[in-house]
Amino acid sequence: MKKALAIAGILALSITPTASFADHLEPKESEIRARGNLFHTNLRGRKLTNADLFRANLRLADLRGANLRRADLRRADLRRADLSGANLVVADLSLADLRGANLSGISATNLRGCPSFLPSGWVCKNKSLIQK
Repeated sequence: MKKALAIAGILALSITPTASFADHLEPKESEIRARGNLFHTNLRGRKLTNADLFRANLRLADLRGANLRRADLRRADLRRADLSGANLVVADLSLADLRGANLSGISATNLRGCPSFLPSGWVCKNKSLIQK
């Protein structure tokens, strides 16, 4: 009986996640690139000026206060990312997907391209992201 309980305990520990999924993961530097997988990563406050993030997976990423000035975010997956307070001035968001993203307090003017999808209540007009 003790052996069965020990095995059950080991199995329970092996399938239980060790970190809360609510906590964002720290990215590997090698993934901060075009086509990189930055799903659910912590990029809060990072300086990503001129970053090449073409087709990067930034879904659920924490980009609060990040400096993405002149970043290439073409075709990037930014669904449900937190971009609050981020600097997107002169960024290229052509064909990016920002559905469900938090855009509160962003600076997004003089864009080089508009996203294909925006959160409800947002539009891309005159090369700027504007809340209706």
